[in-house]
Amino acid sequence: MPVLVLSVLVGTAEHALARQARNMVQATVVETAEYTPCGNRCSEAADPARAFCLRAGDRTLVGEGRSYIHETKFSGMEDYGGKQVKIRFNQRWIWIQASDGTETRIQRGTQYEEFKDRGCVAEVNRPILAKASREKRPGRVPAAAMAIAGPESGDNPQRFLWYACALNSGEATITCKRWYHTGNSFGDDWYCARTLDGNPVGENFSIDPLESDAGHLVLSSGGVLEHDQRSRIDGKLDRPGSPCF
Repeated sequence: MPVLVLSVLVGTAEHALARQARNMVQATVVETAEYTPCGNRCSEAADPARAFCLRAGDRTLVGEGRSYIHETKFSGMEDYGGKQVKIRFNQRWIWIQASDGTETRIQRGTQYEEFKDRGCVAEVNRPILAKASREKRPGRVPAAAMAIAGPESGDNPQRFLWYACALNSGEATITCKRWYHTGNSFGDDWYCARTLDGNPVGENFSIDPLESDAGHLVLSSGGVLEHDQRSRIDGKLDRPGSPCF
């Protein structure tokens, strides 16, 4: 009987390992970076996290690991960017297997805002905007306004802001009215009516909320709006007629 039980246990373990191996897929580490999730609100003793963006075929995943459990667990992983790894994942975790067979588990999802790849940014923003869509829209926020992931760092961190943007052809400017999630005004923000690569933007422009962040607006066409640097007093240009820059 003990031999039979042991055989069953061994067989079950082997089956589980085989199933896990079958679920492994090839992936590329698009980016990885160390950051402090609490930003400027952290104490000097705050534990850092390492954020990851991985791409497996047409699937992009983001996650992070905290170093307070094992101090050296993520040491050396700053060199993973661009490398091929094997991964498996579920709704909560991502397991990353390096070429030497070592496996590291990270939590699915991250608050890291500085990914350069816009597909990585979209995955960071996806749960934020999903939560925003479930909230009741404040009465002061117009129906045309969209949720944009807001600054998680700085002196006034926000999970998201409401944005309503329109072209002011007279000033060659796109004016964006903004609100906190509560409906209180966050003030206006201005952009040139062109993208960073110089393409003009017409009245029928549309913003991609997944790839955008507060202060960094990406059009559905993929172009990035150029921020308007002209000075204003009470929303009026200091020097009317000056070109947008």
